[in-house]
Amino acid sequence: MSAHAQQQMRRRIAQGAARLIAENGISDYALAKRKAARQLGAPDSHSLPSNDEVNEALCEYRSLFVDEDGAERLRKLHAQALAVMDSLQRFSPVLVGGLADCQTHGDIELEIAEESGKAFEQFLASEGIDFRSADRGRLHCFLLYSEPANVRVCIVPPGGYSRPALSQAQIKRLSEETDQSAAIQRAASSA
Repeated sequence: MSAHAQQQMRRRIAQGAARLIAENGISDYALAKRKAARQLGAPDSHSLPSNDEVNEALCEYRSLFVDEDGAERLRKLHAQALAVMDSLQRFSPVLVGGLADCQTHGDIELEIAEESGKAFEQFLASEGIDFRSADRGRLHCFLLYSEPANVRVCIVPPGGYSRPALSQAQIKRLSEETDQSAAIQRAASSA
């Protein structure tokens, strides 16, 4: 299989996995990728996309099928996440959780790779940001209160992001795609 054909198959598997996650509620990305590969007749080990590729396809899928109110909420949440990530830029936060999957409910969840949460906690206190500790399992987390959604920031070991994550650049690109999909839907409904 040529490199181009393999890349196309990776993309198709990512899109199939995204559809399985969105429509069937599968939360295990590896399982969704294997099922999508089998459905497409692709060998499991040669063309499986990364979790990030599946996550991007999932956001694209959801942006196509979200109504205008959902698209507006998604835009607001992405904008809020970007603003918070910008203010925390020195910690290189990434977006995880529901909003990273383009879901429009729940807290904004960020992860920061640090040895401990002490430097982050000191930063929050010195900036006068209201927070409370909100540990989640083995992760040390902080809940920041804001509108329209609260922000949960969890400290993970360096190199140890616990879930598929989106960078600021990826969020900006997804926001643009959501805007384009909403414009196309508005044009189609008014025609």
